[in-house]
Amino acid sequence: MGFTAKSLYVAAVAGVNCATAAVSIPSSVVVSADYHKAGEVIALPNTVPSCGGPTYSVNVTSDLCRIVVNVSTSATSSVRLDAWLPRDWNGRFLATGTGGEGGCIDYLTMQNGAQLGFAAFGTNAGHDGQTGFDFFLNQPEVIEDFGHRSIHVEAEAGKQLVSQYYGRSATKSYYQGCSTGGRQGFQEAHLYPDDFDGILVGSPGIDWLHIVSSKGIMARRIGWPYLDSPAYVRPEQWTAIVAKQIELLDPLDGITDGIIDDPTSHRFDPEILACGTGVLDSSVCLTPGQVDSVRAAYLPIANTAGRIVYPSFELGSNTDVFSANQVNGSAQLTYTILQDFWRGAVYNDSTWTPTNFNETDMDFAMAINPGGVNAGETDLSVFHARGGKILSFHGRNDPTVTSALSMQYFSGVQAASNFTLDEVHSFYRLFFIPGMHHCSGGPGAWNIGQSYPLDTTKLDPTSNILLALVEWVEQGKAPESIIGAKYENDDIRQTITAQRRHCVYPYRSKWDGKNPSNDSASWECVAPGR
Repeated sequence: MGFTAKSLYVAAVAGVNCATAAVSIPSSVVVSADYHKAGEVIALPNTVPSCGGPTYSVNVTSDLCRIVVNVSTSATSSVRLDAWLPRDWNGRFLATGTGGEGGCIDYLTMQNGAQLGFAAFGTNAGHDGQTGFDFFLNQPEVIEDFGHRSIHVEAEAGKQLVSQYYGRSATKSYYQGCSTGGRQGFQEAHLYPDDFDGILVGSPGIDWLHIVSSKGIMARRIGWPYLDSPAYVRPEQWTAIVAKQIELLDPLDGITDGIIDDPTSHRFDPEILACGTGVLDSSVCLTPGQVDSVRAAYLPIANTAGRIVYPSFELGSNTDVFSANQVNGSAQLTYTILQDFWRGAVYNDSTWTPTNFNETDMDFAMAINPGGVNAGETDLSVFHARGGKILSFHGRNDPTVTSALSMQYFSGVQAASNFTLDEVHSFYRLFFIPGMHHCSGGPGAWNIGQSYPLDTTKLDPTSNILLALVEWVEQGKAPESIIGAKYENDDIRQTITAQRRHCVYPYRSKWDGKNPSNDSASWECVAPGR
């Protein structure tokens, strides 16, 4: 898209002074331009509560010029960009996405990017906050920004700013985002294939409206909002149900480590958890009505026409997204995106609640697809043709976006262009991370350099997935595996307790059965079924 109307003028040079040369970007207004030294802390007192609140601050990870810009996208909307421009620039541009309902700049990824020398950018996707609905009510252009436009604006305006600040264009342009940010990355490859040379997406929230809808539908399947119903499964029961799934299914992958390597390969009959079997304590065992409810919770989501539109919730994953559904004894989902987005963007009704949510509400949202937010398109042929590369990763213990969705999307991309496996692997590679939660965290060796802070001993393409993408884009070396690490207390300053090789899909990592399972060398990539 192009920009019109007034321009901003902000001084910038690649040095200690942010105020010695003019930068002009159309349709934009400068908010601030300041130089910071590595180790400084930037206070952000205007941060809204859902993004960290007025005490939120960020760490400066290299000597850099920070420029904050508002870019107008229509007469009633604008996108805020936060640019971190390192003095020791590596010549590359890195844009980042958002999470949930958007509205929070991804400073954590920006901090990593700037530390690695990227000109790192973040965006609020057109509004402030990742909970609430007021910013969407009667604001169709704001919805357009969140739905599909903001990352494209970030790419276009950001590259202009980089070029003028440093006096030359970036050699390569990259994107990194997780969850909603993963959805935004795949949207870019489909809608704006010229924006980036390399795209890194984690736990991608593609088919976003079905993802969000699934939480309401699954809550209804387990008896909610009728908390006294014989079919209702209480929150504390779900803790016991998931723990028993892990206990029973974990050893089937050859090693007992508290991790179900591939939950999509198992089936689970909740009848074994019925009262009288002795499998669960009498305080949490399942009544006949609850057995049916639990069985229904693990069925895929179908639309009103009966077509399956979203995969089953995965065994062994925390169920809070639908089972944490009481507040002070009353029926209320703690997963708020469903209520917020349907209130603000789907029905434009501040009084709507998901108490009676069903497939009709889901299908209505899909029919209007506010702002083009759903992003399930699988035709990435133009991005492929121009030489773009995509790395995607997804935890197998993800409670928010079921990992089977990434399997389906990968197959969809392959089918849309009739690619062989080698052809799709030539530009798009997917890695599953056993034991990883949503984007990060979990009992597995989940740290692949996607989280802040970075382990400075692992700044190489074998252990840092962004650097693996850079190597693929710039040197043509596609990653066959990535080494994940698990740190004590998930703190990179503490001991590494386990490392594991994660393999490009459809291959999987398999323990050799002999050497220590916490050593990545003990894991090999094998074909499916081996």
